[in-house]
Amino acid sequence: MIFLIALLEAILFVFFFKNAIRKHPAVFYVLSIAIIGFIVCYTKLNLYEVFPVWTYQYIISVFYRGAFSTALFVIVMYIGALDPKGKIVPALMPIRGYLSIIACLITLAHSFAYGIYYIAAIFQTPDKLDLRQTLALILTIPLFSIMIILMVTSFKAVRKKMKPRVWKKVQRLSYPWFAILYVYLMVLLVPSLVEALSPSSDMVMLYRVNYMLSVILYTLVFGVYFVLRIRKFQKSR
Repeated sequence: MIFLIALLEAILFVFFFKNAIRKHPAVFYVLSIAIIGFIVCYTKLNLYEVFPVWTYQYIISVFYRGAFSTALFVIVMYIGALDPKGKIVPALMPIRGYLSIIACLITLAHSFAYGIYYIAAIFQTPDKLDLRQTLALILTIPLFSIMIILMVTSFKAVRKKMKPRVWKKVQRLSYPWFAILYVYLMVLLVPSLVEALSPSSDMVMLYRVNYMLSVILYTLVFGVYFVLRIRKFQKSR
């Protein structure tokens, strides 16, 4: 399952590189942009014909389909929802903004890879877009817009020029953004799950299990976050 793989890879990435990210965030920004370039070249030049199959399954697809950036966003959001007196938050809070920027930059790789096709389809063959694709495209508008705002205001140079109260209000956009992200994922996954579970479906069992586990895992991860966030809000009152 791609999101589970991405989540494990993101956790390992943060664990092993947290100090390097804190000291040299710009290096990781450049690497994120390099990933964007590579993903675009990979899709345009059909490099899947050159690289081994496992590289796509465990590395390329994780970035190409946006799973790694989603996993990083999950880590960023959980840092703000967990107990600040625990071990995790003090260790990761200093790099939370950097991780957010990295996740946003990598998301651009996903946006470019998929956007090239869907933007062309909107103008050339809009009648071929089904309801799921149409809803997903509509949801990408607030997702992309809010993400850009959050990314820009996460840079320290920008943050220093903003009033603390204004900056905090802007960053609170991350809560509705995270909720919209969950809805977006369900719009993509639930129809496929319903189709897979249909008695008339000839879909391979492996794909049925994959869709079911994806819906369950995303719901669990996002659900636990919102419970923790509400609990923390109630304690702060």
